Amino acid sequence: SYRDVAAWLKTNFTFDKSRQIQVVKRIKKLGPTGMLAKNPAVFFEKQSGYCADSANFAIASLNRIDPSYNARGVFIWNEKGRPNHWVAAFDLNKQLYIMDYGTGKKFKKMQGIHGPYLSLDDYRSFLASLDIPGFRPGTVAFMDMPGKED
Repeated sequence: SYRDVAAWLKTNFTFDKSRQIQVVKRIKKLGPTGMLAKNPAVFFEKQSGYCADSANFAIASLNRIDPSYNARGVFIWNEKGRPNHWVAAFDLNKQLYIMDYGTGKKFKKMQGIHGPYLSLDDYRSFLASLDIPGFRPGTVAFMDMPGKED
């Protein structure tokens, strides 16, 4: 279930700052198509990455476990500058939930399963309530991840 995916990420995921820096440099050079997200099988084996790697794994895992989760990506624009952030959204009992275990220490307050929400605006309000230096949520939107898997 979604709880198993969350438990695995919480226990096994390690944030890789150098990976994040590498991808941010690619995006600056190539635009959004420069984004990389680890293939879920590679991510499962390596157990490290940055937010898009974690979100991509969660989306693929949730949809494989139960397609009715309708798992999809959510992009969070940080109004205070980079880094921006990716999370996984999914549906349960006709309500919206967010799964986020792809943070480093700086954004740790974001971690967890959040919801239920009626909309992404409700999730954005939750994010705005967090006191995280260097972060203020701007646009929060469903979005397919650009770029490619590696």
